[in-house]
Amino acid sequence: MSEETTAAGDDEAVEARAAVDETVVEGGAAAPAPAGMPEGVPDEVVSPDRAVIAAKEQAENFPVALRFLPRSVRGELAAFYTFARYVDDLGDEFAGDRIAALKDVDADLDRLASGGTPMLEPVRGLLQMVGDGRVPIEPFHDLVAANLMDQHKLRYATFAELVHYCKLSANPVGRVVLYLAGQATDQNIADSDAVCTGLQVIEHLQDVAEDYQAGRIYLPREDLTAFGVIETALTEQRADEDVKALLRWEAGRAAVMLSRGVPLTRRLRGWAKPAVIGYVAGGRATLAALRRCDYDVLAATPKPTTGATLRAAAGVLLGRRR
Repeated sequence: MSEETTAAGDDEAVEARAAVDETVVEGGAAAPAPAGMPEGVPDEVVSPDRAVIAAKEQAENFPVALRFLPRSVRGELAAFYTFARYVDDLGDEFAGDRIAALKDVDADLDRLASGGTPMLEPVRGLLQMVGDGRVPIEPFHDLVAANLMDQHKLRYATFAELVHYCKLSANPVGRVVLYLAGQATDQNIADSDAVCTGLQVIEHLQDVAEDYQAGRIYLPREDLTAFGVIETALTEQRADEDVKALLRWEAGRAAVMLSRGVPLTRRLRGWAKPAVIGYVAGGRATLAALRRCDYDVLAATPKPTTGATLRAAAGVLLGRRR
């Protein structure tokens, strides 16, 4: 991978990580990088529960490590998912000092990048792909930065702000897949970023009620205002017509982003092609689930069916943009 390709589109993510670090330091919650085993982090954080991670993998909207992919590829995608899930769980569920724990992960990633042996099991799972130079360290740092951002940023004023967050929280997933496949060209990365941002927006639409209970709203404030939705409307048992109209609008935006997956999959070769088709199909099937429930995500979380996902995959394969 050329240095120019690796750097493409990364400047904004680097700036975002720096902004997150500055905010955390100003808040006085930054933890010093550990010299050995991370201090104050319980054993269950150092070595996450595999059964719990496997269960969460099954609940994803898209296949994480498609069964028909080569064994080595499945193993690497599973290792990456374990890392990403681990970081998300630290940011969302860890009962201790989440910022300190996430900073420990950042320090362990630095240790990995410098040729040392990581202390944390999920980071050790990245040894081969990072050590042999196939995948740069930045996407993994970005995922940590997204979770650090979640510790202090609970609202998004504009859709542009939300997209900026997705650069850290979602786009690294597609980039790692492309790097592992050896196909991380500038155009592929640009299309993958659009697809991953779209998938993240769709997940936010599914989880409006859950996110609100956690104190977060990922629906941009400018859109809430435009559709006449007040925050307390998100606490109701059912979505009113204004909330549904807002979600329909956001779903349309996500669908446009997902459409970039069609030209992307046409360019991909080998195992990357069916893998990315699966990701795009998962997003489209979830959009179909949102339509089926008339965007009432407050009554229940809409989930895609297997049949809808297979039909969506066929549509992507045939080149249908929507």
